[in-house]
Amino acid sequence: ESGVDHELLLQSRAHIFQMNNGCICCSLRTDLINALEAISELLVDQGYPIQQVIIETSGIADPQPILQTILTTPNIRSKYYLDSVITVVDSEHFESNLQHPESLKQLAVADRIFISEKSEECKEAVSAIMEQVSAINPLADFRFFSKDREEELIAAQVLAIDKFHRDMEVSEDRDEEQHHHHHHHDALHHSYEAIHLKGDSAVSEELLRSWLEWLMLTNQGNIFRIKGFIPIAGKKFLTAVQGVNESIGFHLTDRDAEEKGSELVLIGRDLNPLMIRAAFQIVQDASKEDPFAS
Repeated sequence: ESGVDHELLLQSRAHIFQMNNGCICCSLRTDLINALEAISELLVDQGYPIQQVIIETSGIADPQPILQTILTTPNIRSKYYLDSVITVVDSEHFESNLQHPESLKQLAVADRIFISEKSEECKEAVSAIMEQVSAINPLADFRFFSKDREEELIAAQVLAIDKFHRDMEVSEDRDEEQHHHHHHHDALHHSYEAIHLKGDSAVSEELLRSWLEWLMLTNQGNIFRIKGFIPIAGKKFLTAVQGVNESIGFHLTDRDAEEKGSELVLIGRDLNPLMIRAAFQIVQDASKEDPFAS
C-alpha cells in the first residue's frame, strides 16, 4: 500500500509512475493499462518521445499476465513494443529461491537472465546455475553483474536489446542436455521444462493451427512460452511463431523457407513430451501427403 522504490530513484532523470493499490501481475491489470496510457498522453502528446518504458515488478510477481496484457490490449499494443523480459538471479540464494513457483515462472519467460556475482563462492556456482536454468529455459541468454561493473556496461545489456522477437539460438545437443538435467535435478525442485521440436519439411497452415489449438486445450495454463519458425506450405519465407500463454502470433521472416526446417521451443509445466512430439510428427507426416490439408 505504501511504496518506497521511487524514493530510491529520485536522483534519476526517469519519469516514475508508481502503483500502490495492488499487484499489476494479477487482478489489477487495468492499472497497468491506465499507467501506460497516461504515459503516452502526458509525454508523447506533449512532444516528449518515449525512449523506453521499464516495468519493474516485485520479487514475487508472475510476469506472464503482464506480457499478455501488453501483447493483447489493442490500445497498448498499437503504442508500445515489447522489447525484452529480464530476470535477475541471486546466486547466493538460488537453490532456496527455486522452491517458489514465482521464481520458476520468472526464469521460464525470461529473454535474458542476469546472475549476480557477490563473492568468489558465488562465481564458482555460476556454471551450475546456468545448467539448471538452461534446462528450464533454453531461449534465454546469460549476463553477469557485480558492484564493480560499470553502470554503462550493464545498461547496454538491458536497454533496447530487442530479445523478445529475436530469432532463438538453441544448441543442437539441447535435447540431450535437457534429458540429463531433468533427471539430475528432478529431486531438487520442479516440473518445469522445455521441449525442443524439429521438422524437416513444410507444414500445412491449417494443420499447424489445429495442432496449436489442441496443444493449448490439453495443456491449459501450463504453456508459458512458444518460440520458433516453421516453413508453411505455399510460402516462400519462414514463418516465425511467437507466443505467451494462449496468445500466439505469426509473421513472415526474410529467411528462405527451403533453407531450414521447423524448429519450435515450448516452455511449460507438467507437459507430456512424448504426446506433444507424437502430435507434432503427425502434422509433419500429414503435411507431406497433402501440404494444404485441413
